[in-house]
Amino acid sequence: MKKSLGYQTTIDFYDCDENIIDSVSVIENILTTAAKIMNLSVVNTTIHEFSPIGISGVVVIKESHIAIHTWPEHKYVALDFFTCNSSFDLDEGILWIKEQFKSGRFEKNSNQRGFLDVIKQ
Repeated sequence: MKKSLGYQTTIDFYDCDENIIDSVSVIENILTTAAKIMNLSVVNTTIHEFSPIGISGVVVIKESHIAIHTWPEHKYVALDFFTCNSSFDLDEGILWIKEQFKSGRFEKNSNQRGFLDVIKQ
């Protein structure tokens, strides 16, 4: 694995409960609890509710951030984790989030960002 500054994991949750993914308080609780499950340190949270539906938010963590965007009308959630190193095991937290959203299925992708050999060119 090449040395990089950041590690990004994106998750697409499908077939979610539209009421759960359209509640600011529920989303904030799910994300902050998931951060604790994954041993990430929450610094600040900003969640915005759109009218008539949908939520976008960011949980700033010491390790970087968690970002969420929901489309209740499509029962879909896009979730991004960005961390400054690869030592964090996000899988337990991702599965817990899937259960909370009552998601029927999800897709996970991971990649590295900020490769040091490219930065130093």
